Amino acid sequence: ALTAYRICAKAEGKSARTIDWVTDSVRYFAAFAGDIPPEKLTASHLRQFIIALQQKRAFSSHPYTKAQDRALSPETVASYVRAIKSFFSSLQHEELITDNPMAKVKLPKVPRRVMPTFDERDLKKLMEQPDKKTDEGFRDYAIMATLIDTGIRVSELCQLSISDVDLDSSCLRVMGKGRKERLVPIGYRLTKVLLKYKVAHRPGSGSGSFFLTRDGRPMSKKRVEVIIKKRGTKAGIKARCSPHTFRSTSAVLYLRNGGDPFSLQKKLGHSTLVMTRRYSELADADVKARHLKASPFDRLNL
Repeated sequence: ALTAYRICAKAEGKSARTIDWVTDSVRYFAAFAGDIPPEKLTASHLRQFIIALQQKRAFSSHPYTKAQDRALSPETVASYVRAIKSFFSSLQHEELITDNPMAKVKLPKVPRRVMPTFDERDLKKLMEQPDKKTDEGFRDYAIMATLIDTGIRVSELCQLSISDVDLDSSCLRVMGKGRKERLVPIGYRLTKVLLKYKVAHRPGSGSGSFFLTRDGRPMSKKRVEVIIKKRGTKAGIKARCSPHTFRSTSAVLYLRNGGDPFSLQKKLGHSTLVMTRRYSELADADVKARHLKASPFDRLNL
């Protein structure tokens, strides 16, 4: 059944990462349920699996990381369940099973968390941290400038090739989730920054990737995450320093500066307005907080 799923998923163009996650989740579920063929598994088996996951300690089965004194996050549990439900839907679609017992199992609720964002002071400290006179420093500056101006995902940034960065038209050709390509406009200042990086600071290399390591290799997602975390630590930033925080901050600043939710949705590559609405709520909350600080009537001594 897993082999059939992998063949169908590859044919449908699903990413290798998605296929691996579904496969690993189903294997984990199968080990929990025991030696039971897919057509014999029931919704009850999945619900028992959910309860077991909710009681499991984080990293308790990890080969390299020590177990922690906390449960798996609700997001992780929901991710397992979503993968398993996707697998069984695929089996039903391919008529390998007649009924999908997992369709009736609801995803466990995930608490709605406040998305971290940088304030303008944090951003200024971060952008001033790299030494722009060095090749690596300017590269890190260019990476952060790209993330804040466009809001693209770190995986999308790492996949950018030289031909994807169109400086004449001031836009990036980005390959998003589900192999969906989109054009993302960039501002005049970022266009100049990327041109300077390309001409003066990018290592000469046979690699077609736009952002490169010091020795000319393509930047990895992990490498960018480490760079931003280190830059944030050196700058003394208390907020979580990650590429995704740049993405959230970019979305909030875009709305605060007059951008509309529909163009933001296209820019970020969201298939629906659900996430965009969350950014809108953050921007609204930001406006409210600013009003409380600068309320005209509150500051009048009347």
